[in-house]
Amino acid sequence: MTTRNHGPRWGALTLLLALLISAPSRAESPRTWFLGPTAKPAPTQPDAAFLAQFASAPVIHAAWGEREAIQLLVLAPGSGLRNLTVECGEFTHPSGDLWEAGTVTADFVGYVTTRKPYYGTLHVGEWPDPILPDRSIDLAADRAQPIWVEVAVPLDAEAGRYTGSLHLSAEGWGTELALEVEVWGFDLPVTPTLASSFLVFPRYIYEFHGLEKGSAAGDAMVQRYHESMLEHRIMPTHVAMNLKSTRPALRISNQGDLRRTDFEAFDAQIEWAMARGQSVFGLEGPRKVNDYSEAWYRAVGDHLAERGWLDRFYTYMFDETYEGVAEATAMVHRGAPGLKNLITRLPTEGYPDVDWWCPRLGDAEMHGILRPSSPTHDKRRDHEIWVYTAGNAGSDVPGLHLDLPGIEARMSPLAVWRGGYAGFLFWCVNYWTVNPWVDPMVYPRQNGNGSLFYPGPDGPLPSIRLKMLRDGFDDVDYAVLLRGLETKLAQRILNVLPVDGPLDWERDPGALLAWRLAAGYTLAGNESLAVSWVQKLEALRKVSGEFSLLKEGNPGKGWHGGRKGRDARTRTGERTYQFTLDAKKSKLWRIASPGDWRPYRELRLEVKLVEGDPVRLNLKLGSGVLKRKSWTWEIHCAPGVTRTVRIPIPHGVIDTSALKEVALFVWEPDSPRRFEIRGAWLK
Repeated sequence: MTTRNHGPRWGALTLLLALLISAPSRAESPRTWFLGPTAKPAPTQPDAAFLAQFASAPVIHAAWGEREAIQLLVLAPGSGLRNLTVECGEFTHPSGDLWEAGTVTADFVGYVTTRKPYYGTLHVGEWPDPILPDRSIDLAADRAQPIWVEVAVPLDAEAGRYTGSLHLSAEGWGTELALEVEVWGFDLPVTPTLASSFLVFPRYIYEFHGLEKGSAAGDAMVQRYHESMLEHRIMPTHVAMNLKSTRPALRISNQGDLRRTDFEAFDAQIEWAMARGQSVFGLEGPRKVNDYSEAWYRAVGDHLAERGWLDRFYTYMFDETYEGVAEATAMVHRGAPGLKNLITRLPTEGYPDVDWWCPRLGDAEMHGILRPSSPTHDKRRDHEIWVYTAGNAGSDVPGLHLDLPGIEARMSPLAVWRGGYAGFLFWCVNYWTVNPWVDPMVYPRQNGNGSLFYPGPDGPLPSIRLKMLRDGFDDVDYAVLLRGLETKLAQRILNVLPVDGPLDWERDPGALLAWRLAAGYTLAGNESLAVSWVQKLEALRKVSGEFSLLKEGNPGKGWHGGRKGRDARTRTGERTYQFTLDAKKSKLWRIASPGDWRPYRELRLEVKLVEGDPVRLNLKLGSGVLKRKSWTWEIHCAPGVTRTVRIPIPHGVIDTSALKEVALFVWEPDSPRRFEIRGAWLK
């Protein structure tokens, strides 16, 4: 019998198996998604709900001269990514027109870690915000990285589709992603329709860039911030007064005798800003009421009148106070009768020399100052009403804070314009009391309020909030251009604009982006595509998949602290609930609700302040006893006005799998307020 030797055969196989087991497995490839421009992705793999809301086709739509963006999200595999880079190649048109590299840019977006604020936010932790100067980046295992992809459409570009690609590479990996740019054949105005006033504080620029105050290098750096602001469609308040080299050179005696004037550098700076779209300008002049100050305003006013610019200029001497305003504004008008005075307060009697009242947006709506029936309505046609946003995060008013959804920054200009206000003011773009890269609470207990830029190694680095805000100013221009068409289709699109005012606007970004596509294709003359998008928008705005809180239980049971609470019916037979809140018993809670709120993204509340003065009604969500972990949202209520409030559900802050309590209350009310809830739905 012959015995076969199997040793060498099985030995080789064993060695091969050992090598396969010990060898590192092939790394999973990175994953990528295109997202809309309002997305703020977490640094983790996006879930299905997030992608359903923000996933986008790889196409950017923009008009001639417009800047527009899309986002790319890259998810690192389990082995991580080293030296990730992204490059934009050439883009070509069927006509043969070629965009060289650099027309489309791609920049990494950085994350900052927020701290718990006083207002209701959807998440505390890492938020994407600064545009990074880095051209490559390393990603840890399973970490997601957003990339801001932006086009600056040349004015001489061909209308139609340009095709190109993004090239991504890292150590051991590379891929090419197709990208298209649809150029609409119309221009946006160089000057935004909605005027604005955004303050920049030069002292923080000097400090963080290590420059001497008022030096030539310091002025040059401040000017770089001005240029970036105008590029993002916001107007620097003191564009000529922030630079030592461009302020009016005046020599005036204490008795008010004018001895010397030099406006050459001042005029050049104003013309520079006008060429970049600025339409209104703040003057930072003396506040003390005396002969010198009056002469200063007289000299400046006479020069501005001579140049034909007087109606473009305003003073902004006082912030959120009436103290000293009457005397100082009267002095300004004695010196320069045509110069405007702006005051950041609600309109009131006794200040005849205030030309532009500028209250907080929520306060203006709550007090109804543009409604003729309101006691604070300004009946004088020569007075304008501006508004500002600050400290209104976690409310029904769109805000610019870092830890708010991107749709809020995008909606802000449209909300201001739709409300009928003449201008939009924001108090500071660089309030860096602390290092914003390390601590986003540059203003106490608020993340990112007062900071839309980051100090980079070579100059200003914009936040993605600033870019979303820029797109919002463009949205206003789209609406105004549509209004000028005076066609049935244009009117139809205007009728479904997903913002009816500063307190009534659609939080779903899909609605606004569908509207923009409908508007853009209409202005470009492509009616068939415009109609298809407006139909999609109309479908999006239909109510679907809702859970009615009032219909699912008896709100009269389990409500505590509500005085004179009762069920009622509207004229059409719909059920409502009426209650009174006062200083003694200010809480009202436990609306009937499902035990699990996780399937829902939004709470819609239809509420009316039936009796009482304007007030902020607070809604609080909690689990178990309200003294435990809870979340608060602010609602601005004007008397006699029925509000439909869209409130995002904070899945990342409280346990929405067992959310049982809903409370409505007023902080220390000075008099009773009677409310009526006409509907409460989960969507």
